[in-house]
Amino acid sequence: MKKRSGIFYVLLLLLAIVVTACAQQTNNSTDKKSVKTEHKQTNNKKKKSKMTSKKTILSTLKDSNKKTITYDALGDSLSVGLFSNTKATRFTTQFANDLQKGTDKKVIENNTSLAGKTVTNFGLPMVQKVIDDNPDLVTIEFGTNDAAYGTDATNFGNFSRNLDTVVSKVKNGTHAQILLMTTWSPTGGQFEKNDVVYDQKIKEIGKKYNIPVVDLSTIWKGDPSVTKNDSGYSDIYSIQKDSFHPNQLGHDKIAKLLYQTVQK
Repeated sequence: MKKRSGIFYVLLLLLAIVVTACAQQTNNSTDKKSVKTEHKQTNNKKKKSKMTSKKTILSTLKDSNKKTITYDALGDSLSVGLFSNTKATRFTTQFANDLQKGTDKKVIENNTSLAGKTVTNFGLPMVQKVIDDNPDLVTIEFGTNDAAYGTDATNFGNFSRNLDTVVSKVKNGTHAQILLMTTWSPTGGQFEKNDVVYDQKIKEIGKKYNIPVVDLSTIWKGDPSVTKNDSGYSDIYSIQKDSFHPNQLGHDKIAKLLYQTVQK
């Protein structure tokens, strides 16, 4: 009877040892899972923090210490506003209004644009004026008239060098955020093939200087409604209307695309 009792107690002791070992193993496993979970949560928080802290052009302008934002539009007849319904609804002014709402700051628009001009005969001579304005944001819109002169080595070479110079001067001479804009054409327009060549160069320069390029072909290509103008005389711009320049719908879409770009 005593032998059986002794064996019984030994078995109980072994069982207790086994149970304790299993419990410790379970606790260790739980601790490891807990550490992994905490580590994963920490990494997720870091990733979310990086995502939420991404700087955009709009957030940079909004977070600046300046109470007033100066926006310069350097370009040709598109930036002038042909053929918006009013000067207040041209894309540059709409864009300035969007910036004002998005930053809660006053935005001053300086429109340095002239119809029929190129980066060579207008952009380059006027770049110092833009620099002197001490702008916070600049849109550079050339190539449409440049492309009409052809893709030969002389004209294309002048455009390439001079656009590069304009961008370089603005970038080095100001603290401004810069947006490059591609060419404009009606669908099936006379110079559409040339535009492709010039647009490629604009995109190359944008990549070189790490500047966003606003691709206007995403608006006009395949959509004749954005260049549909009546043949009347524009009292606003003192010129006969045509079917080449953007109408009010075209200007609305350009302004929207510009604002979308500064939000990315």
